[in-house]
Amino acid sequence: MSKTEEKQITLTDYLRILLRRKWLIILTFLCFTGSALAFSFLIPPTYQASTTIMIEEQGGMEDHLFTISTMMKAEAKIRNQVEIIKSRTLAEAVAEEVLDSPYREAFENMAKGKNEISPSKAQLAKVIQQNLNVTPIRDTDIIEVEMTAPDPELAAYLANSVATEYHQQSLRISRGEISEVRKFLQNQLQVAQDSLLLAEEELKNYMETQEVSALPDETKELVKQLAQFESLLNETKIELEANQKRLAYMKRQLDERKGRLLDEITQISTPVIQKLRKEMADLEAMRAEYVSQGVEETHPKMQQILNRIKETKNKLIAETNLLVSRNLTLKDPLGYSQDLLGNILNLEIEIQSLSAKANGLRKIVNRYTAKMNKLPEKSLKLARLERSTKVGENIFLLLKEKYEEAKIKEAGQIGNVRIIDKAVPPEFPIKPRKKLNVLLGACLGLLLGAGLAVLLESLDTSLRRIEDVESLGLPVLGHIPKIKEPDKYKRRMISPNLTDDEVAKKVASHLLTHFAPKSPISEAYRTLRTNLQFSNLDQPPHTILITSPGPGEGKSTTVANLAITFSQMETKTLLLDADFRRPILHSIFGMEKEPGVTNYLAGKAPLETVIRKTPVENLDVITCGVIPPNPSELLASEKMKGFVDQLKNRYQMMLFDSPPVIAVTDAVVLSLLLDGVVLIACAGQTSRPGLTRAKNLLDNVNAKVIGAVLNKVEAKTAYGSYHYYYYYHYYPDRKEKRKVKRKAKKEPKIIEPKEWQPVHPI
Repeated sequence: MSKTEEKQITLTDYLRILLRRKWLIILTFLCFTGSALAFSFLIPPTYQASTTIMIEEQGGMEDHLFTISTMMKAEAKIRNQVEIIKSRTLAEAVAEEVLDSPYREAFENMAKGKNEISPSKAQLAKVIQQNLNVTPIRDTDIIEVEMTAPDPELAAYLANSVATEYHQQSLRISRGEISEVRKFLQNQLQVAQDSLLLAEEELKNYMETQEVSALPDETKELVKQLAQFESLLNETKIELEANQKRLAYMKRQLDERKGRLLDEITQISTPVIQKLRKEMADLEAMRAEYVSQGVEETHPKMQQILNRIKETKNKLIAETNLLVSRNLTLKDPLGYSQDLLGNILNLEIEIQSLSAKANGLRKIVNRYTAKMNKLPEKSLKLARLERSTKVGENIFLLLKEKYEEAKIKEAGQIGNVRIIDKAVPPEFPIKPRKKLNVLLGACLGLLLGAGLAVLLESLDTSLRRIEDVESLGLPVLGHIPKIKEPDKYKRRMISPNLTDDEVAKKVASHLLTHFAPKSPISEAYRTLRTNLQFSNLDQPPHTILITSPGPGEGKSTTVANLAITFSQMETKTLLLDADFRRPILHSIFGMEKEPGVTNYLAGKAPLETVIRKTPVENLDVITCGVIPPNPSELLASEKMKGFVDQLKNRYQMMLFDSPPVIAVTDAVVLSLLLDGVVLIACAGQTSRPGLTRAKNLLDNVNAKVIGAVLNKVEAKTAYGSYHYYYYYHYYPDRKEKRKVKRKAKKEPKIIEPKEWQPVHPI
C-alpha cells in the first residue's frame, strides 16, 4: 500500500471517529451550552433606544457658497455631523442635563458600575460616548442615534437628550451670526438716535440765533443731494461693518480648529482674482457716478452696470471656489466647518464689493462737499446743519429698519437639524440574546468537540481497526471481539499489577471456545484457525509461536482458545508454555507448574511426565516448570531444539506461548526453531510503532511472521466494516437464529469455567 493510500481518510472514517469519541463531543456540547445558558441568565440586561435626526441642506441665515460636490461629498458632510454628535463637548452637555433630571441616580449608578466613588463629569461624558452609537442611513441625510443603558426609560431619555442637545447646538450656531449683527445694529441705533437729536437741536438753535429761516432753492438741492449720497455712504458703511462683525464671529469659531489655515484661505489671490477685484471696484465707482447724475436703477445703463457687477462677483466666487477646492481635500483640518468656511469666503467677497462701493460713494460725497464749502459762511453753516439732520434721520430710519429685520431673522432661525422620531423606551433588551447565545454555544460545543475528537484521533497511535494493521504491511489473520468483564473481575482489573493467579483466573474464564463454542467469539477463533491453516498451502505451519509486542495484549488467551479450536477438529494439539518469566497456562488448566519444560531440559524429568492431558479431547499441555535464571540461553540451547523436534513427531499442531517481543528476546530466539510467528495486537492499546518494532525484531533474525491478530476489538468498530460476521454462522432454526442475532448485538460476557478450576482460585 502506498503512502498516498495510507493517508486517505473517507467520510466514513470521520463518522467512525465521531462515534467512538461521542462522549467527549457530548461533554463539550453540554459544557458550552450550559455556559452560554448561564451567561445569558446571569448578566444584567441591556436596553437600546434610538432616535432619528435629519440634517437639512439649507439652514441658518446665509446661503451656502460652495456646493457639496466642490468642497466635500455629501457622505463626508454627514460623517462630520456624526463626529459632532459623538464629540466629548456634546457628551458633557448631555451629562449636565441628565444630572438635573429625575434620572440622575440611575445614570450615576450606570456610570459607577462596581465602584463606590461618585463619577466625575468627565467620567459621565465618557460613559455616554461609550454607550452611544451614531449611524448615518445610507443615501439619505438622516442619522440614527442609538443609546444603550441597563434601564429602558434611561436609554430613551439619554437618546432624546443627545438629539435635543445637538439640535440646540445647531440653533446656537445658526443664530450666532445674526445675533452679532442684531446687537451691533441695536448699539448703532441708539448712537444714531442720539446723533439725530443733537443735530436737530443744533439746527434749531442756529436758526433761532441767526434768524435764518431757509436756504435758497439751489442750496437746498445741493444739501439734499449731498445728504442723499452721504446716507448711501453711511448705509454702505453700516452694512460693511455688520458683515465684518459676522466675519469676526465666524473666524472666532474657526480660529481654534484651523490655526493659520483660515488666514491663508481668506487671503487667497491669483492674477485672475486680482483682475476681477479691480474690475468690480471700477464698476462700483461707475455705478456711484450714475447715481450722482440722478440715473434711476431701472435705467438701461444702470441695469447694464448692475448686471456686470453681479457677473463679476459670480466669477470671483467661482474662481475662489475652484482655487480652494484644488488646495483642500477631505483630510484637511476643516472637519465639519466646511459650510462655515464657505460663508467666510462669501463674506470676504461681499466686503470687498461693499468697500469698492463705499469708495465710489465717498468720492461723490467729497465732490458735493467741496461744492457746498463754496457757500457763504451763514449759508454753509445752515447747510451743514441741515445735511447732518437729514443724514442722521436717514441713518436712524435705516438702522431702525435693519434692526427690525435682524430681530425677525434671529427669531426665524431653526437651524439645519430636525428631530424626526423621538426615542421611546424599548420593550425587550438587546442583550443578552438568550436564544442566540445558547444556539452559538451549542454550535461551538459541537464544533469544538468534533475538533477535539479528530485531534485526539490524530494523536492516538493505537491500532483500532483491521485496516490500521494492514497499513503496516502485516496480513491480518483475524480479529477477536472484546469480551465484557463481569463486575467481580472488573473491580480487580483496575490495578495493572495483577498477580499470576488473577491473570490465570481471567484467562481461564475467557476460554469461550470450550464453554461457549457457538458464540460469535468462538467463531472468530475458528476463523483464525482456518486462516492459519491456509496461510501456506504448500507447507502449512505445524509449530506456531504466539506472542505480542507488549504485555497484557491477550496472547495467552488467544493461544489457549486457538489450541482448543484445533483440538475440536480432531487435530492432535500441544499447547506449550514457553513463557519462562511469567507463566500462567498451568493455572488456566488447573495444573501444577512442575514438572515442565525447564525440568525436562535440565534432565530432571522424562518427557512423558511433562506432557499432561486436559479435559479437552486431543489437547495436551506442557507447563513451564521451574522458572530458570537464564530463560533466553535455555531457549537457544540445542536441548530445546531437540525437544521441539521430538515433539513434532507426536503432534499435528504445536502452539507456543512466549513473553512479549519488545520486552525480552525470548520470543525472537524461539521463533528460529518454529514454522511461524503470529503477533497479537490489542485494539486501543498496541501502538503502531510498537507493532512495527516487534515485526522488525523478528525480521532481523529472518523469522517467518505469518500475520497478526487484532484482539479486544469493539464490536461496533469491527462489525462496521465486516457486518456480515454475525450472519456467517448458519442457524437452521429461524427462532434460534433471531435469538443468536439479539445475543450478538450485545457485547459477549465471560462464562465461568465449569469443567475445571484454576489451582489457586481467587
